[in-house]
Amino acid sequence: MIIDLIRDATRTSHRRLDLALSWLDLSKPRYYAAFLRGQAEALFPLEAALERAGITHILPDWPQRARTAALEDDLIAMDIGCAPLAEPQFDGAAEMLGAVYVLEATRVSARAMLSRLAEYPDSDSIDATKYLRHGFGKRLWPSFLDVLETHPATLADPPAAVRGAKIAFGMFENALVPIVSTAAE
Repeated sequence: MIIDLIRDATRTSHRRLDLALSWLDLSKPRYYAAFLRGQAEALFPLEAALERAGITHILPDWPQRARTAALEDDLIAMDIGCAPLAEPQFDGAAEMLGAVYVLEATRVSARAMLSRLAEYPDSDSIDATKYLRHGFGKRLWPSFLDVLETHPATLADPPAAVRGAKIAFGMFENALVPIVSTAAE
């Protein structure tokens, strides 16, 4: 299965990001702000590059999946700026689906972050959770996996899907780890 190849190839990146995020004390808005900033610096260019490369031809429900607008709203709510990374280049549908795998996985992780944040209902951060809540109640992960596992491009070139996932994970690591490390200090 394609998902198993991607998961195995990106295991180390996934662990590094999970560890970095586990250091955040979400009772303090500045730590949540660091999280949002890091997410934005990676997500904005990834989603823009996917749209430019034609992701809507592969995932017609992409407008329901894209979270840039929700994250922009949260940044405004917390008065946070960011410096997005450069847009990556995707070489074909398989690489794009590999990158979307990472974006959809961050949506799954968002539930855990939201649960941690809910422990502090009086925090100013609780009003900036559109990004974390985006897509709740929709079956976006299972419907994505159906496309990933059956798309002709990923079936023909599984290593390209892995490359796309590594591009996306690399961007989240580049954006998030330094910010989280600084916030944790």
